[in-house]
Formats: sequence, structure tokens, C-alpha cells
Amino acid sequence: MKSWGRLVTRLCCGLALLISALPAYARASVTICVENTEFPPFNYFDRDQSVEPRSIGYDIDILNLAFGQSVLSHRVIALPWNRCLKEVKQGTVDAAMSASLNGERRRDYLISAPYYYLTPSYYYLKTDFPKGVQVQHLGQLIDYGNVCGIKNFNYENFGLTPDFHLFQIRSLAHLPEMLTKKRCQFFLARKETLSGTLAINKMDSFYALLAGIAVPDAKPEPFYMLISKNSPHKEAIKQLFDAKVDSLNKEGKLQPLLEHHLQLLSQAY
Repeated sequence: MKSWGRLVTRLCCGLALLISALPAYARASVTICVENTEFPPFNYFDRDQSVEPRSIGYDIDILNLAFGQSVLSHRVIALPWNRCLKEVKQGTVDAAMSASLNGERRRDYLISAPYYYLTPSYYYLKTDFPKGVQVQHLGQLIDYGNVCGIKNFNYENFGLTPDFHLFQIRSLAHLPEMLTKKRCQFFLARKETLSGTLAINKMDSFYALLAGIAVPDAKPEPFYMLISKNSPHKEAIKQLFDAKVDSLNKEGKLQPLLEHHLQLLSQAY
């Protein structure tokens, strides 16, 4: 009887410890970063707010759907992209949104399921090449002029060779000057994001001056959430996010969600 009593006492104590731990886990919070220069329609600032702009977009909606009713609460912060990646790698931030992949990122982060795809493209001023520029592979562009891209952006999926010389600019705001002053004749961008990015930077009129062509033989480029391997919640983040993306995809809700933000951008800007 004494042994049975001790067993019951131990079970009760163990159950009490488990119950006491549950509220702490339920209150667990994760921090997820997006790029502070904005990446519409996936993440951008709500300019209708009278206070400091908050991030909205396709990414933010999916995060709300994935974590809104889960054991993890979340907050989104906007950081310079390099800092965002660095802090996720270190574990001070739990995850980053809207990332393409390369060898380094595959090594350094836990990768979510892909949750959207973009089209690698190149752009040029219509007045520079009235007859257009068609190439069989991207490396042939250097026969026509210099090629620009945004510093620290990943262009591995554009099919560039390691020795390809890409002129790097700090931000999209420098693009008109680079093209009009002929420092670059071409600019690399993802088709689905360029018009919205120019619009929110009040450069939408410049978009009408550009011709854009999909990179030959480039497959649609998948984008992912990068999850810190040092996050104590890494497995829960991946499981919850991947499951929500899968269910939204099966229910046919991912594309309407994307189109909703494309429409918002077209109306607002």
C-alpha cells in the first residue's frame, strides 16, 4: 500500500508539473523579420496608418493564419535584409520571410515549404533597344551593356555563372539614374514584385518606360521562410507554417490571397 501511495504521489506531482508548464508554452512568442525596404505584395507598410507604418501583405496574412490560433504567438519586425538574415542565423530572431535559396542558406537555416513562386526577369529602357533584346542565356546580356542588381539580393536562380559581373546598387531608388545615365543597360528583378516596388517608392511612371523579359529557361523561383536552427521553437514554427501553407494550397486560397494584395497596391498607388 505504501508503494502504491508513493506511486500515486509521484504521478500527481508529475501531472502538476506538466500542467504548470503548459501555460508557459502556450505563451511562447516568436519574432519573424521582413525586409525594411519592402517587398510588395509580400510585405510592405500600411501607409493608411496615422502612426508608424505596420507591415502588411501576403506574408503577414499567412503568418496570421499559421500562428493566430496556435500555441505560438508571433510578432513581425522590419529590418535591413542582411541584419535580418544575420539575426535569424544567430537565433535572436526566429525566422525570416520571403527568401530565395542558395547553398549558404540551405546550410545555415531550417527551410520551410515553398509558399510562392516568382519569375526571374531582366529589364531595360525601351528607348535604348527599340527592337528589343532577346538572348538565349543571361550571360549574353553583357554583349549589349552592363547589368545591374540590388546589393545583397540573391540572383543564383537567374542562372548566372560565378564569373558574371553584376553591377550592384544599394536600393531600387538608384535604378532610374543608373539606366538613364547609361551606367547600366539592364536590371535584374522578379516580374511579380517590380511594379509594386516601384509604385510604393513613387516611381510607377518609370515602370512604363521599361521592357521586361523572363530569363530564358529559368524555372519559377520558389520562396521560403528561413527558420533559425538556434530557435527553441524551430520545429513548431516549421510544422505550423508548412501545414497552413499546404492546407491553403489544397483549398485554393493562396492565389486569391496574393491577388488581394495586388489589387490593394493597384488601388493605393
